[in-house]
Amino acid sequence: MTDKQLASLEMPEFDVDDEMQLEVGVLYQGSFRIGKDGKIIVKPYKQGTKPSNLKKMCDGDRHVIYLSKNLVRIVISIQRGDEEKIRKAYQETVIECYRDLCDINL
Repeated sequence: MTDKQLASLEMPEFDVDDEMQLEVGVLYQGSFRIGKDGKIIVKPYKQGTKPSNLKKMCDGDRHVIYLSKNLVRIVISIQRGDEEKIRKAYQETVIECYRDLCDINL
């Protein structure tokens, strides 16, 4: 896959129905792309669409649990090895995550 194809995958078309009211003098973060007709298409990020306010709630041996207002993110990292070791480590980690989720005030 070429870089151009990857870029088009990362930023899909968006509906004009999702218009935002932009204010003069306010700095907005977002992304842009150049359309097939050569026009620059700008898409400001909507506030709250990027989970930047994630807080680490639990840090296990092979997992980390983050929370924000509307999101629970669980990151599992397992060392490579044979299939059986990976399956067993995954199973143990999921059980640890479940226990930790029970202890966290969601």
